Amino acid sequence: MNNLKIITSIKRILIFSVCLTSFSFSSQIDDIKKSMILNYIEQKQNVSGIKQDNEELIRQNSIYYENIVNTARQYYKGFIAKSWGEENVKLSTKKTFTQYSADMKSRENVDFEKGTVTLEIVTEVQKKIKPEVFEESLEKLKNENLNEAIKKDPVAKLAKEYLEKKSIVKPIKVEPETQKFLKDLIEKTKIKPKEIKEKIIKLKDGKKKKIVSVVIKMVPQHLEKRAKRYKLDVLKDAKRFNVQVSHIFGTMQTESYFNPLAISHVPAYGLMQIVPSSGGKDAYHALTGKNRLLPPPYLYNAKNNIELGAKYIQIIKERYLKGIKNKESLFYCTATSYNAGIGTLIKSFTGSYKKRKEAINIINSMSSDEVYNHLRTSKRLTKEARNYVEKLRNYSKNYLKWDL
Repeated sequence: MNNLKIITSIKRILIFSVCLTSFSFSSQIDDIKKSMILNYIEQKQNVSGIKQDNEELIRQNSIYYENIVNTARQYYKGFIAKSWGEENVKLSTKKTFTQYSADMKSRENVDFEKGTVTLEIVTEVQKKIKPEVFEESLEKLKNENLNEAIKKDPVAKLAKEYLEKKSIVKPIKVEPETQKFLKDLIEKTKIKPKEIKEKIIKLKDGKKKKIVSVVIKMVPQHLEKRAKRYKLDVLKDAKRFNVQVSHIFGTMQTESYFNPLAISHVPAYGLMQIVPSSGGKDAYHALTGKNRLLPPPYLYNAKNNIELGAKYIQIIKERYLKGIKNKESLFYCTATSYNAGIGTLIKSFTGSYKKRKEAINIINSMSSDEVYNHLRTSKRLTKEARNYVEKLRNYSKNYLKWDL
């Protein structure tokens, strides 16, 4: 009987111990949970703060980026004017590429829209330039690859150096562009004396100089030849991002006339004129999850440029303009947004940058022809934006045969 009491007592002690341990363990679990929740909230706040700081840094760097490029441009305008005269300054644009010799006394200007190459030398008034000098320059130009060409664009070179030096952009490894810049575009090898033109100029200091030049035409169908260079990349990215091939090619012709080294004052770069602080940033983030400004060498690379441009068109269509029902209306609105920005498109319909849903409802209440006419005539759009949608519509038709 005593043994039974002892066993019963032991059982009670064990049960009490288990309950006490269970209560203690449960209490510890609750404490751990609370600690984890507090830690998660703190980390989330930290991440949010870091994200905001990063976004602010990107915004500030975007301003520095633009200022550095424009400063480089202004610097070289003044520098070139000293030798060539203020009215004869030439720098690369959206549809032309201009490179200079190391001494800045000779240059080559490739006009992709007109299909011409102009070779120029500035020299003393009495000096004669023989055709052989131009022939040698032409041969070198024909054998030059894109990487070599970029290094001879003074603005691109100086801007790249400063952007990296000031840590505005971080270098990204880019596959070298080894393709010859003017491959299959120029057949001419000999220059006739009668093709050489001379122009006397007066510099700011009063001295007279002479610009000697020759203009060479590209081969017939040079536009289609240039477009075909990028066909495989466009076909791949069109399928990947659900964008019409003709839309991508039409954008390339409208933006740069297939000038892979195009640069605008914005600045925007390359075939599809990617703006680092807007379309480039959005597209790269969508592709990689990384929020960063892209350096010029990355944007000049044709594969990268086409990928970013096609992705940005998809973002506009499927994110910002989601809900537009008519395909033609969507095409027109995407074109204007690519050129002028989403907010500008929305404001053209509503008077406000923020009324996206209202704008989409208005667009859906209109026929595609009415939408097109609105975008061609709206006073809330710039002349460039009004003309852009017409150009893209017309140029895209040249590539309908390549649509998937």
